[in-house]
Amino acid sequence: MTTYFAKKIFLEEGWAENVHISINKGSIAKLSIEKQKTPSIEDELDIVIPGITNSHSHSFQRALSGFTERGSNRSNDTFWTWREKMYQLVDNLDTRSIYTIAKQAYFEMMMRGYTTVVEFHYFHRDNQNNHINNDIFHALLEAANESGINLVYTPILYQRGGFKDKELTKEQKKFYSTIKEFLGHYSYAKSILMDPHSIAIGAHSLRAVGEDALKEIVKLHESEQIPFHIHIAEQQQEVDEFKCTHGERPVEWLLNNYDVNENWCLVHATHINENELKKLAQTKSVVCLCPTTEANLGDGIFQLKNYDSHGGYFTIGSDSNISIDPFEELRWLEYSQRLIHQKRNIVSEESMGTGQYLFKKILTGGALSSGQRNNGHIKEGAPANLIVLSDENASLAGHKNETLFDAIVFSNHSELIHKVMINGEWVKFPSQENKEIKKHKKSYSTLLGRILN
Repeated sequence: MTTYFAKKIFLEEGWAENVHISINKGSIAKLSIEKQKTPSIEDELDIVIPGITNSHSHSFQRALSGFTERGSNRSNDTFWTWREKMYQLVDNLDTRSIYTIAKQAYFEMMMRGYTTVVEFHYFHRDNQNNHINNDIFHALLEAANESGINLVYTPILYQRGGFKDKELTKEQKKFYSTIKEFLGHYSYAKSILMDPHSIAIGAHSLRAVGEDALKEIVKLHESEQIPFHIHIAEQQQEVDEFKCTHGERPVEWLLNNYDVNENWCLVHATHINENELKKLAQTKSVVCLCPTTEANLGDGIFQLKNYDSHGGYFTIGSDSNISIDPFEELRWLEYSQRLIHQKRNIVSEESMGTGQYLFKKILTGGALSSGQRNNGHIKEGAPANLIVLSDENASLAGHKNETLFDAIVFSNHSELIHKVMINGEWVKFPSQENKEIKKHKKSYSTLLGRILN
C-alpha cells in the first residue's frame, strides 16, 4: 500500500484539505483527513482532482490535425468536404500506422488530464477489404497498454453509405462489416480485454446502419448491459434527409422506437428541437459534446442551457482530436452558450462557480458513458485515477476553494498539470526527459511526413 498526502483534494462533497490517500492494487483503499503528512514516508501533492473521461475519440483522426484547414472552395467547405480528406487519410493507413497515431493521441490525452478514453472505432478492414482485421483492435490495445490510459474499446457497426441503403463508396468499404462479422469481432475483443480496459458497443449513425441491423446490436447491448454509443443529428443535412425518409426527426424517431436510458450515449445531438431535448433529458441518457471538433467542422452548437435546465446528463470528448484538452472543451461548452445568449455564466448554479459545476457534470456523464459505476469521483474503492496540479502556477494565485475550479477551467493553464496517476501508477511526461516518449514522437512525425505529403 502506498500513501500520499494531498494538501487539497476535490471529493464528491467538494474540496477537502490535508487528506491522506492510501492506494492499493490500483484503487483508492482509504481517504483520511489529517493535519500533517508523515515525514519521509508520504509524498506531498499540491492540488488533486479526479481523472477525466474522454467519452468520444477517433484516435486515427489525430493525424489530420492542422491538415484540413485549406478548402478548394472555402465558401462551401463543410463537414462533408472534410470527410473526403478523412477518407484520403484512411486510404494510407495500415495497422502499424493506426498504432503509432493512437499511441501519440493517448499520450497527449493523459498529459492533459484524460485518464480513460472511449475509442469509437469503426475502421475494421485491412487494405484488401477481405475481412475484419482483428490486428487493428490489437494495435489500439497495444497503444493503450504502452501509454497507460484506460481504454473503453467501442466497436462500431457501419453498413451503408447513407439513407435508403445507399451503396458504400470505395473508401467507406474499409468500415463495413456484416452483422455476423461484427458480432464475432465483438466476442473476440471482449475475450481479450482485461481490467482496467473494458468494452462498449455502438452504431456509427442512423444513416450508416439500417433498422434491422440496429435492432440486432441494441439487443446485444441490452443483454450485455454495456454502454451503447451512436452519432446522431450532427449535421442539419442529416436531420433533413432522415425526416424525408422516416417522417420524423432522428432523435424523435430513436426515442419513439428504443428504450433509450442511462446506458446510452448520444454523440453530438446538435440539431434537435425543444421537444426532443426535453424528452432526451428525461431518459437520463448521456449526450457527448465535442465543442472543439463541432466548431472545427462547422456543425453547430448544442442547446446546452435548455438541456441542463431539464436535468440532462452530458459529457465531453475530443472526437477528431483536432486538439486534445478537456479544459478547452469545458471552456467552449460555456463560451458557446455565452455567444448564443449574449450573457455570462450560462451553464451554472448559484451554489458553485461555473467551472466547478461543469466539471462535476462531466464527471458523472463520463462515468455513465464509459460504464464506470463510481460516478467518476475520488472515493474509497474507486480506481486511483488522479490529476495533480501545481499550486505554484500563476493561474491559481490568490484563489480559494470557491473560485479554484473557475481558475482551473477558464484561466490560462499552460503547464498547470504537474502529474497524472492512472490505476495507481504515475504517467510519464515528455518534460521528464522520457526516452520512450521522445522516440515515439519521432516515429509519429516520420509517419505523418510519409502519409500526408
